[in-house]
Amino acid sequence: MENKTSVPQPQPARSGRGIDVLFKLAVIFLGAFILAVTLLVVGRLAIYKIHPYERGLHLRGGMYLGTDQPGWHTQIPFWDTVIIVKVNERLGYVDQIAANTADDLSMVVSLQFTYRVTDPARFALDVDDPERILFEFVQGRLRDVVNTKTMADMMHSRAGFNDEILTQLRTKEAQYGVQFVTVQIQSATPPEEVVKAIKDRMVAQQRKEQADAEAAQMRTQADATYYAAQKTADAQAYQIKQTAAAQQDSIRMLLAELAQHPTLAAKYLDYMTAQELKSNSKWVIGSGGNPILDLRGDATAPTPSQK
Repeated sequence: MENKTSVPQPQPARSGRGIDVLFKLAVIFLGAFILAVTLLVVGRLAIYKIHPYERGLHLRGGMYLGTDQPGWHTQIPFWDTVIIVKVNERLGYVDQIAANTADDLSMVVSLQFTYRVTDPARFALDVDDPERILFEFVQGRLRDVVNTKTMADMMHSRAGFNDEILTQLRTKEAQYGVQFVTVQIQSATPPEEVVKAIKDRMVAQQRKEQADAEAAQMRTQADATYYAAQKTADAQAYQIKQTAAAQQDSIRMLLAELAQHPTLAAKYLDYMTAQELKSNSKWVIGSGGNPILDLRGDATAPTPSQK
């Protein structure tokens, strides 16, 4: 008998099986990942959130469905559209515009205003570029109000000016779907030549006030001097009056005394006459009443035959 040796048959490689398993797992994971991403994207497109300071305008196929309030909402992806509109208070500026006043002067005016959206649908759907339109509207109303005011009103009545502009702006609130909250004039500057004229007038006014103060001081000093001189004159007049009264009293007493002694009175009168002639004449009078000496430079002394 012949011995036969058995030859082992080749077995399938286990490594090939491992690769197949890994391939299948990779396909499964990839499919799960794609599904998850798809679900995430679809969920992100279908679910959206509105914040407290926002409102959502829900459109479907171009038709306005309604306004979404704050919270979570759903939509049909690629079919619905949501326009987010902020409704909290906003700030706007009108910076450095020229406007003519009622007294034909040019003023450079700056304005700050705040507003909030009260009707999001009208604000976003009925008005094209609403923020730009609001800016132009505020700017136009500002010029209109400035045209009714004088430069003095612009410089000294800011509060009333702000209130009047706010009243004018509120006439269009319903049309634009907004509410104006505050209006504040930031600056109102007249032209350079007007500023120079105002400064010149202020300088002139200050100089006038200084001159008036100096004139008042001089008048006060003059009044004080006049008052002192008046008092001195009154004192002198009073003294003269008292002296004259004393002299009159003395003369009356002398005359009364002479009236009691006629002989003495005659002698006293002769003496006083001689003293008076001696002081006021160029003749010396003797006791008999005849001149005894000629003191005139152009005459000679009287001779005894002339006496």
